[in-house]
Amino acid sequence: MNDQPPANPDRPREYVGLSVRDALYQAARVLADSGSDSPRLDAEVLLAHVLGTSRTDLYVRWAEPLAEEPAQRFAALVRRRAAHEPVAYLIGHREFYDLDLYVDRRVLIPRPETEHMLEEALAWARGAAGNRAILARGTLRVVDVGTGSGALAVALARHLENAHVWAVDLSAEALEVAEINVRRYNLQDRVTLVQGDLLAPLAGPLDIITANLPYVPQEDLSSLAPDVAAYEPRSALDGGKGGLDVILRLLEQAPERLAYPGLLLLEIDHRQMDTVLNVARIRLPDARASVVRDYAGLARVICIERPAMI
Repeated sequence: MNDQPPANPDRPREYVGLSVRDALYQAARVLADSGSDSPRLDAEVLLAHVLGTSRTDLYVRWAEPLAEEPAQRFAALVRRRAAHEPVAYLIGHREFYDLDLYVDRRVLIPRPETEHMLEEALAWARGAAGNRAILARGTLRVVDVGTGSGALAVALARHLENAHVWAVDLSAEALEVAEINVRRYNLQDRVTLVQGDLLAPLAGPLDIITANLPYVPQEDLSSLAPDVAAYEPRSALDGGKGGLDVILRLLEQAPERLAYPGLLLLEIDHRQMDTVLNVARIRLPDARASVVRDYAGLARVICIERPAMI
């Protein structure tokens, strides 16, 4: 039977002197009461961050008492997480594919679903590596539109050694975060940050275009989880009525810029699949449009592939 007093995140000394085990127990209770879907995991990630260690090492330090400074830092982070602030913002980083990216409230937190778009781009690029048109251009020209933290741009540049990547975003603040991640992986020579509206700042031919644009229907914004609605940038979420305003504008710009062969990848809400496929086939009638489904089996990425010129 546990005889710890009820947890209260407003008491700044609450975790001082508690063992790692008991601190995690109390924090997990607070987070469970606040509605966290993963209270124990959240508590472990936050405490590991404060102690500068791994989650696994917490178990090695199970009986170690928390000193005042880390205990107070932990209490502050637990309070913020209990108010639904995302863990990635609290600890300042998020894993994406094989990257560890800096993130803060200026950008959306990269999601696992977006890795589908990365995998499709990498597979296509490797398959197209011997194409005569691409060989003639020498460098694979890749654009990540709405780059945010730079997750896709950095991953594409890191894995495609013959590519130059343009990372485009309308938000100067988002590009500041993307620059941190570009520098973190020493890719300044192969990733160019561009402030602008979609593809407007760039001319073709572009071999690969990836776009994780705002696609949340405006009418759904009020029903988003509090972690998202209260903390992530609204401008990176709001896709207008039906969620397609920005995606449809990109599809208007794409025909003049997408190369032969070329690949355009769009992340979508699964409810938008039919509309986006229809518009893509109208705008790019010489391309093949297909769908990639996410881990839940929902339509997540629209792939639009132009063949090589004959």
